Amino acid sequence: MKTKSALIADVSHLLIAVGDKFDLEMTGAEDGDAERDFVVAHCPARLEATVRDLPSSAMHLLAVIAEGPVGVVGLASRSGQLKGTVSKYVQRLVEADLVTRTAVPGNRKEVQLALTGDGELVVEAHRRLHDEMDQGIHDFLKAYGNAELQVVATVLRDLLAATKDGVRITRH
Repeated sequence: MKTKSALIADVSHLLIAVGDKFDLEMTGAEDGDAERDFVVAHCPARLEATVRDLPSSAMHLLAVIAEGPVGVVGLASRSGQLKGTVSKYVQRLVEADLVTRTAVPGNRKEVQLALTGDGELVVEAHRRLHDEMDQGIHDFLKAYGNAELQVVATVLRDLLAATKDGVRITRH
Protein backbone atom coordinates (compact mmCIF):
# COMPACT_ATOMS: atom_id res chain seq x y z
CA MET A 1 0.00 0.00 0.00
CA LYS A 2 1.34 3.40 -0.95
CA THR A 3 1.81 6.13 1.61
CA LYS A 4 -0.50 9.13 1.47
CA SER A 5 2.36 11.28 0.22
CA ALA A 6 3.09 8.80 -2.59
CA LEU A 7 -0.60 8.66 -3.54
CA ILE A 8 -0.79 12.46 -3.67
CA ALA A 9 2.29 12.57 -5.90
CA ASP A 10 0.78 9.86 -8.12
CA VAL A 11 -2.56 11.69 -8.47
CA SER A 12 -0.76 14.99 -9.17
CA HIS A 13 1.31 13.42 -11.94
CA LEU A 14 -1.75 11.70 -13.44
CA LEU A 15 -3.79 14.92 -13.37
CA ILE A 16 -1.13 16.67 -15.43
CA ALA A 17 -0.78 13.75 -17.85
CA VAL A 18 -4.55 13.51 -18.37
CA GLY A 19 -4.89 17.29 -18.65
CA ASP A 20 -2.38 17.33 -21.51
CA LYS A 21 -4.63 14.95 -23.47
CA PHE A 22 -7.82 17.02 -23.33
CA ASP A 23 -9.09 19.09 -26.24
CA LEU A 24 -8.99 22.87 -26.01
CA GLU A 25 -12.76 22.62 -25.69
CA MET A 26 -12.37 20.81 -22.38
CA THR A 27 -9.82 23.24 -20.95
CA GLY A 28 -12.00 26.27 -21.47
CA ALA A 29 -9.19 27.97 -23.41
CA GLU A 30 -11.73 29.99 -25.36
CA ASP A 31 -12.60 31.78 -22.12
CA GLY A 32 -8.98 32.65 -21.32
CA ASP A 33 -5.96 30.66 -20.29
CA ALA A 34 -4.82 31.19 -16.71
CA GLU A 35 -1.74 29.03 -17.21
CA ARG A 36 -0.66 31.01 -20.27
CA ASP A 37 -1.36 34.25 -18.40
CA PHE A 38 0.93 33.06 -15.59
CA VAL A 39 3.81 32.31 -17.98
CA VAL A 40 3.33 35.66 -19.76
CA ALA A 41 3.36 37.48 -16.42
CA HIS A 42 6.67 35.84 -15.51
CA CYS A 43 8.42 36.61 -18.80
CA PRO A 44 9.62 39.92 -20.24
CA ALA A 45 6.84 41.84 -22.01
CA ARG A 46 8.62 41.40 -25.37
CA LEU A 47 7.86 37.65 -25.18
CA GLU A 48 4.10 37.98 -24.62
CA ALA A 49 3.06 37.38 -28.24
CA THR A 50 5.48 34.48 -28.56
CA VAL A 51 4.23 32.80 -25.38
CA ARG A 52 0.58 33.33 -26.30
CA ASP A 53 1.07 31.85 -29.79
CA LEU A 54 3.07 28.86 -28.57
CA PRO A 55 1.13 25.58 -28.43
CA SER A 56 1.28 23.89 -25.01
CA SER A 57 2.96 20.85 -26.56
CA ALA A 58 5.74 23.07 -27.90
CA MET A 59 6.18 24.65 -24.47
CA HIS A 60 6.55 21.19 -22.96
CA LEU A 61 9.16 20.35 -25.60
CA LEU A 62 11.15 23.38 -24.44
CA ALA A 63 11.29 21.83 -20.98
CA VAL A 64 12.66 18.59 -22.45
CA ILE A 65 15.28 20.50 -24.47
CA ALA A 66 16.30 22.25 -21.23
CA GLU A 67 17.24 18.85 -19.75
CA GLY A 68 20.30 18.67 -21.98
CA PRO A 69 21.58 18.28 -25.51
CA VAL A 70 19.15 16.48 -27.76
CA GLY A 71 18.34 16.01 -31.42
CA VAL A 72 14.89 15.83 -32.96
CA VAL A 73 14.74 12.01 -32.77
CA GLY A 74 15.85 12.04 -29.13
CA LEU A 75 13.36 14.79 -28.36
CA ALA A 76 10.56 12.74 -29.91
CA SER A 77 11.62 9.73 -27.85
CA ARG A 78 11.92 11.67 -24.58
CA SER A 79 8.60 13.43 -25.07
CA GLY A 80 6.66 10.41 -26.35
CA GLN A 81 5.53 12.32 -29.46
CA LEU A 82 5.87 11.45 -33.13
CA LYS A 83 9.01 12.67 -34.91
CA GLY A 84 6.95 14.59 -37.49
CA THR A 85 5.01 16.40 -34.78
CA VAL A 86 8.20 17.24 -32.91
CA SER A 87 9.84 18.52 -36.12
CA LYS A 88 6.89 20.83 -36.73
CA TYR A 89 7.05 22.22 -33.20
CA VAL A 90 10.84 22.56 -33.30
CA GLN A 91 10.48 24.66 -36.45
CA ARG A 92 8.06 26.96 -34.63
CA LEU A 93 10.40 27.19 -31.64
CA VAL A 94 13.33 28.09 -33.90
CA GLU A 95 11.24 30.72 -35.72
CA ALA A 96 10.23 32.15 -32.33
CA ASP A 97 13.95 32.38 -31.40
CA LEU A 98 13.48 30.11 -28.39
CA VAL A 99 15.61 27.24 -29.75
CA THR A 100 18.71 27.01 -31.92
CA ARG A 101 19.75 24.17 -34.20
CA THR A 102 23.43 23.31 -34.40
CA ALA A 103 24.94 20.79 -36.79
CA VAL A 104 26.50 17.77 -35.13
CA PRO A 105 30.13 17.53 -36.32
CA GLY A 106 30.66 14.52 -38.55
CA ASN A 107 26.93 13.90 -39.03
CA ARG A 108 25.20 15.63 -41.94
CA LYS A 109 21.70 14.59 -40.93
CA GLU A 110 21.56 15.27 -37.21
CA VAL A 111 21.20 18.60 -35.48
CA GLN A 112 21.45 19.38 -31.82
CA LEU A 113 18.83 21.57 -30.19
CA ALA A 114 19.54 24.11 -27.48
CA LEU A 115 17.59 26.86 -25.77
CA THR A 116 18.28 30.49 -26.52
CA GLY A 117 18.31 33.01 -23.68
CA ASP A 118 14.63 33.70 -24.36
CA GLY A 119 13.92 29.97 -24.42
CA GLU A 120 15.47 29.68 -20.97
CA LEU A 121 13.23 32.50 -19.69
CA VAL A 122 10.10 30.77 -21.00
CA VAL A 123 11.18 27.40 -19.56
CA GLU A 124 11.83 28.97 -16.15
CA ALA A 125 8.41 30.68 -16.11
CA HIS A 126 6.74 27.41 -17.20
CA ARG A 127 8.64 25.46 -14.54
CA ARG A 128 7.53 27.98 -11.92
CA LEU A 129 3.92 27.53 -13.07
CA HIS A 130 4.15 23.77 -12.63
CA ASP A 131 5.81 24.13 -9.22
CA GLU A 132 2.96 26.33 -8.01
CA MET A 133 0.32 24.05 -9.56
CA ASP A 134 1.93 20.99 -7.96
CA GLN A 135 1.92 22.67 -4.56
CA GLY A 136 -1.74 23.69 -4.96
CA ILE A 137 -2.76 20.17 -6.00
CA HIS A 138 -0.79 18.70 -3.10
CA ASP A 139 -2.41 21.05 -0.60
CA PHE A 140 -5.88 20.27 -1.98
CA LEU A 141 -5.41 16.48 -1.99
CA LYS A 142 -4.11 16.35 1.61
CA ALA A 143 -7.73 16.53 2.81
CA TYR A 144 -8.52 13.11 1.30
CA GLY A 145 -7.80 9.69 2.73
CA ASN A 146 -5.70 6.98 1.13
CA ALA A 147 -8.70 4.98 -0.11
CA GLU A 148 -10.18 8.04 -1.83
CA LEU A 149 -6.84 8.96 -3.39
CA GLN A 150 -6.43 5.41 -4.66
CA VAL A 151 -9.85 5.61 -6.39
CA VAL A 152 -8.93 8.94 -8.00
CA ALA A 153 -5.59 7.53 -9.18
CA THR A 154 -7.34 4.50 -10.70
CA VAL A 155 -9.88 6.69 -12.51
CA LEU A 156 -7.12 8.95 -13.89
CA ARG A 157 -5.04 5.95 -15.04
CA ASP A 158 -8.11 4.54 -16.82
CA LEU A 159 -8.82 7.92 -18.42
CA LEU A 160 -5.21 8.26 -19.57
CA ALA A 161 -5.29 4.74 -21.02
CA ALA A 162 -8.52 5.55 -22.86
CA THR A 163 -6.93 8.63 -24.46
CA LYS A 164 -3.94 6.54 -25.55
CA ASP A 165 -6.36 4.08 -27.16
CA GLY A 166 -7.74 6.89 -29.30
CA VAL A 167 -10.82 7.79 -27.27
CA ARG A 168 -11.51 11.51 -27.70
CA ILE A 169 -12.84 13.37 -24.72
CA THR A 170 -14.83 16.51 -25.50
CA ARG A 171 -17.28 18.73 -23.70
CA HIS A 172 -20.87 18.69 -24.97
